[in-house]
Order: sequence, then structure tokens, then C-alpha cells
Amino acid sequence: MKMRDGVTLRADIYRPKADGQFPVLLERTPYDKNYGFSFGLEAAARGYVAVVQDVRGRYTSEGEWYTFKHESDDGFDTVEWAAALPYSNGKVGMWGGSYVGATQMLAAIAHPPHLAGICP
Repeated sequence: MKMRDGVTLRADIYRPKADGQFPVLLERTPYDKNYGFSFGLEAAARGYVAVVQDVRGRYTSEGEWYTFKHESDDGFDTVEWAAALPYSNGKVGMWGGSYVGATQMLAAIAHPPHLAGICP
């Protein structure tokens, strides 16, 4: 997905094997999105779309990683992008600990309209 400044961030998306629109669970991580595989499958099996994204400058995402610098804007842009997916019901929740918890709090202070909750 493209951020407001043109940098591309990459994510893996897991979704239920059913038609319809579902709530989204989003994790933005500097620890490699590939580690979200098991969670993504479990979330999809329980009726959620899971989006696991490498933050700016980490693993598959473009840009320069500078601790916390871009997390508010990138978090806002990612939440709104995820909410607009055709299989999203428009509600996005974020989860995870450590730096991943900080990505949630920094996104939340930017007030993305479709962020329904965080669990840092």
C-alpha cells in the first residue's frame, strides 16, 4: 500500500473463505510480517480479515526505518486503507505488544476514523 508520501509498505492479508465483509485485525510490525502467519490463519478461520504489515524500512517495506518517526501517519494511512478493502466491514482493530503496541498508540493519536480499538 502507498503511504501519503509515496513510500510503499507491504503486508500479508488473510481472510475468511467466505463471501462478505468482515472486521479487520491489523498488526504493524518491525519484527517481520512472516511471523504473523499462524495468527493470520487463525483470525481468518474465526471470521476476521488479518493484515500483518512490515513497518516502513523493515523487511519487505520501502523507506527508511527511524524509530517511531512515521508510525502516526503510516498507521493512519494503513488503518484507512484496510477499512476500504472490498472484504472489510470498515472496522479496524490493532493488536500486539512491544514496538507493535507503540504502533497502535501512535496510530490512535492520529484519530483514523475507522479505528475501532487497540490492544497494545
